[in-house]
Amino acid sequence: MSSQQVLNYSENVYLTVTVSPELAQQPSGLLIHPSLTTLGQVGELRDVQFVSVPKAKWDNIHNEVISSLQELAGVSRVEVLDPPKQRVKRGGDEL
Repeated sequence: MSSQQVLNYSENVYLTVTVSPELAQQPSGLLIHPSLTTLGQVGELRDVQFVSVPKAKWDNIHNEVISSLQELAGVSRVEVLDPPKQRVKRGGDEL
């Protein structure tokens, strides 16, 4: 992701995929399922690609997607990202 993207966790499930340098140059090779969308690299990490799956389809296909990605040559790790947690602001009296 070369530019900041707004992530919609209510609509999508996001995954990071750690890949070999060869696969990093051809991230379209990660599109092993029609519901996957590649979003680019994660920050400056050339070996970590960011992909998404529509949340409406995730429950039915998550096992297939994760296992297919893990079995791809050049993939060393697949992680499903949890939605960010809301931070709670401390009150003035807690200090």
